[in-house]
Amino acid sequence: MAERKRVAPYAPASAVSEFFDHIRYVKTPDKVDSNLLLDYGISKSQTFPVLSTLRFLDIIEPDGTPTTAFRALQVGGEEFTAALRELVERGYADLFGRLDVSRDSKDKLKNYFARNYSPATAERATTLFLDLCGEAGIPTAPTPTGEGSQKRAASQGPKRQSGSRAGSSNPPPPPPPPSPPDGSRVAIELRLTEADLELMDATDIEAVFTAAAKIQVARTKALSRARNVEKEGKGE
Repeated sequence: MAERKRVAPYAPASAVSEFFDHIRYVKTPDKVDSNLLLDYGISKSQTFPVLSTLRFLDIIEPDGTPTTAFRALQVGGEEFTAALRELVERGYADLFGRLDVSRDSKDKLKNYFARNYSPATAERATTLFLDLCGEAGIPTAPTPTGEGSQKRAASQGPKRQSGSRAGSSNPPPPPPPPSPPDGSRVAIELRLTEADLELMDATDIEAVFTAAAKIQVARTKALSRARNVEKEGKGE
């Protein structure tokens, strides 16, 4: 039996799908690192778990060098599905050897990750595994809500709801209020759809609104300085 890998990947499925989508349209890089993932549009908080996932699946070497598997995924359609299936079945060989993923429940999968890897990341590792199976065309047992891998087929698109946002009922912070009539405050408008929020975890959402607040403060200060300069120029 192959040696068990020490850390099971637990990256958000949406970030991994975004990576797969992006590499179809770019040349093979010399090295895959956090800076490259940022260029691909993956958030900073997700770069480490995505890199861990790519190493686990042997898509990149430990030093970030792309493997032949990386190039095999730079395609679409059935070729991509077949290439990913081979990587998933090889990377999770121990799991496939112990469980029948087409019949065993999500709880059994979660218990496997908890026992063999880490209880702290078992839920996220299970969610990623099921989504990878969905993209690779590997049948899995339907969950209690009917979200088996068959319903997460590639025809639905790569952007799927990540486990960390599933069932969340907490509304996001409201955007800044409009500017007062005297123009003493600069307002910015931030539009996020429900689909956007489903692809973001709590850290990402907090970062968005923190950045928006900083932009508002910076613009207000800049406007104030410009008015002071204008007043000085008029000798007021």
